[in-house]
Amino acid sequence: MAVGTSSATTTSGPPGGRGAGGPSRPGERRLRKVIVPELAGLLYRDACIVLQQAGLPLPLARYVEAYADDNTVVEQFPIRGQLVDSTTVIQVSVAKQSWVRYLPQIFQLTGNNENHLLHQFLWVFQQENDKIGDVLDRLPSLFRPHETEPHFLPWLASWIALQLESEWPIEKQRRWLRRAPALYSLRGTKFALEQLLEMYVGVKPVIFENTWPFDAFRVGVTSEVGISTVVLPPMNLAHCFVVQLPQPASAFGDDQIVRIHRVIQAEKPAHTTYFLTFLDQADLDDEDHGLVIGEAHMEGEDDVDWSNAP
Repeated sequence: MAVGTSSATTTSGPPGGRGAGGPSRPGERRLRKVIVPELAGLLYRDACIVLQQAGLPLPLARYVEAYADDNTVVEQFPIRGQLVDSTTVIQVSVAKQSWVRYLPQIFQLTGNNENHLLHQFLWVFQQENDKIGDVLDRLPSLFRPHETEPHFLPWLASWIALQLESEWPIEKQRRWLRRAPALYSLRGTKFALEQLLEMYVGVKPVIFENTWPFDAFRVGVTSEVGISTVVLPPMNLAHCFVVQLPQPASAFGDDQIVRIHRVIQAEKPAHTTYFLTFLDQADLDDEDHGLVIGEAHMEGEDDVDWSNAP
């Protein structure tokens, strides 16, 4: 009997259409070959690690009673040294003491192989119970960013108000999730905002505190006082800051700019007002005053359309 006898090449076209050494056709798929490592004598957990490093899937375990320490692999199939496909599932026999020993003597397996069905039936529940126990044993690792499962990373990030982007590599998500708790205690500070923006954008911003990029408003430019003008309260510079990114605005897409604003809004103190600028907008000429009363569009922290205002 052989396990994993699938062909090294799966062909979708008619057979015999490719010569030896010839190029494969578009519908063909090659399976990588792997040499089966030695698993007998290893603990089951160690055997799983060895198989993963060899490029093979997790094994199919079966409990057996044997003269060996618990959780030790006593047999494997295919055996060591065989060449198999990378998708082959290795079958292993793991030494265990059966739960049948906890039953009254009449239910235990005898020399005449009586109650064999009960013995095999209990193995099913014993394996399922051990799987649950393994999950509970690994529970602390779920809360370690460098050890937890990749699908659990966004849940951990939500605990500290950190939003991981789906397009980030897993290693980047783990790295920033480890750094985020230290920044969480510094929320609302200039240092924390710089670090978070660097994480999301890839470049470190420059933050100017207690400043605003625009001077006083201009009245009378294509406007009629009392009809098409909008006067806002004066800006308190003590509650203002400017975020400047050392790249031109054309280097960022619309999604990135929305993400930048979302990060700033989530991290800034609630009573403050910010202005986002880019490298090509750092030097404002005399004609750029930010808000010109009477115009239908205001530029600043938010873009507000006043064209339909009464």
